[in-house]
Amino acid sequence: MRIILFTGKGGVGKTSVTAATAIKCSDLGYKTIVMSTDPAHSLGDSFNMEIGDRPKHLKDNLFGLEIDVHEELRRNWGKIQAFIKKNLVAMAKFNDLVAEEFAVFPGMEELFSLLRLKGFHDKKEYDVALLDCSPTASTVRMLSFPDIAEWYMEKVFRIERKIMKMARPVLNPMIEFELPNDEVYGTIEMLYQNIDGVKEILCDDKISSMRLVMNPEKMVYKESQRAYSYLNLFGFPVDAVVVNRVFPPEAGDYLARWQEIQAKYLKEIEESFSPLPILRSSFREVEMVGIERLREMARELYVDRDPTEVFVVEPPVTMTQHNGSYCVSLHLSTAHEKDLQLSMYKQELIVRLGSYRRNILLPRAVADKKLVKAVFEGTRLNITFEGAKDM
Repeated sequence: MRIILFTGKGGVGKTSVTAATAIKCSDLGYKTIVMSTDPAHSLGDSFNMEIGDRPKHLKDNLFGLEIDVHEELRRNWGKIQAFIKKNLVAMAKFNDLVAEEFAVFPGMEELFSLLRLKGFHDKKEYDVALLDCSPTASTVRMLSFPDIAEWYMEKVFRIERKIMKMARPVLNPMIEFELPNDEVYGTIEMLYQNIDGVKEILCDDKISSMRLVMNPEKMVYKESQRAYSYLNLFGFPVDAVVVNRVFPPEAGDYLARWQEIQAKYLKEIEESFSPLPILRSSFREVEMVGIERLREMARELYVDRDPTEVFVVEPPVTMTQHNGSYCVSLHLSTAHEKDLQLSMYKQELIVRLGSYRRNILLPRAVADKKLVKAVFEGTRLNITFEGAKDM
């Protein structure tokens, strides 16, 4: 099964891009499921159809799904929900309705989306799964769930379970709230077993790809740079950039200044994300709602390309950590060392090769280190950061 996740800053048009891609995939004959991980679901609005928490047939070869976190909790993890609600009612004196809302922790929509995605992958129910992800920060949090769960299960879970088993008979009569019992811990363990293996699927570049959706504006472009750095650091393959709402040449004099601003950032986007393909979609005079308008958007985005194609196989930028140092590795197949210039500006690594310039926004953990060396190894430029920056 091919998996493609679309992420970016809120309001850039991720849902429309995801829905348009779904239309294109299904038109090409792929059995496609399109899912939303955003609590503020708008996938149904984009298709102009009601979409629920079970796969709904939208057109030939296309199914839609919007995760309902309350239903997922009731259906699969009722013991955890009941435990949280009981304590909220006992300790905070919440009524049942309020307690049920508070029992849904931030990030649960993303967690259950990963679980559903893994289920589709394991059962091979679909040819293609497309995820309309929450805004960037929530997407990074979603992708970190498997690592956090693994750390908790290995370092804390078994010890905590043993301690609670011994402490529960003594403490329960003395405190207002109830300590978790074996049933709750058993459900947590089952939850971890279900999510185990998700990261391997999402990091396999033959199966999964992230695509960054942005508008040609400074704040949006900078956040996308940051997201790209973090995704590379954690090993999630990014194979394309989608620039949405580009003003067309015929936009007229009224938007001339906006066109100049967009042209500037389009150039920077191409420099910063090269050699990733830049897919473009124009700003339109109507809302992109309904199958026909989404199909029109898909034609502009992909032209004759198959959206399920892996557009870039070798990651252009990777980041690795070893013994406190970090290596930023860039794919530069035709570069020469004599043409190379490196500099840092705040959190940005600026790479110049002749007339070519690349701006890479580094995670803070890397940017706070000192750039100590840069060497070519085959087709890659490896840049090492270690120690603390001079103050």
